[in-house]
Amino acid sequence: MLLNLLAIIAIGAGVVGWLWITIMAFSEGEILWGIGCLIISPISLVYGILNFQELKIPVLMLAIGFVARIGVEAIAFAAT
Repeated sequence: MLLNLLAIIAIGAGVVGWLWITIMAFSEGEILWGIGCLIISPISLVYGILNFQELKIPVLMLAIGFVARIGVEAIAFAAT
């Protein structure tokens, strides 16, 4: 149960970070980056790193969500 809750929180943090970066790409007037972030989600991490000064929090949310999700899956796999 706790592992499921942690997985949901990790996914939520990653999704919020991804949406935040995508919205910022569109709001900066960079339409191609915004479309790229929507279609191919790893591009949002690239865009976030390129604009890290403005997007520190969403990049960290995306990265933490990704790493936490991998950790939860590793723990779940080891437990079975």
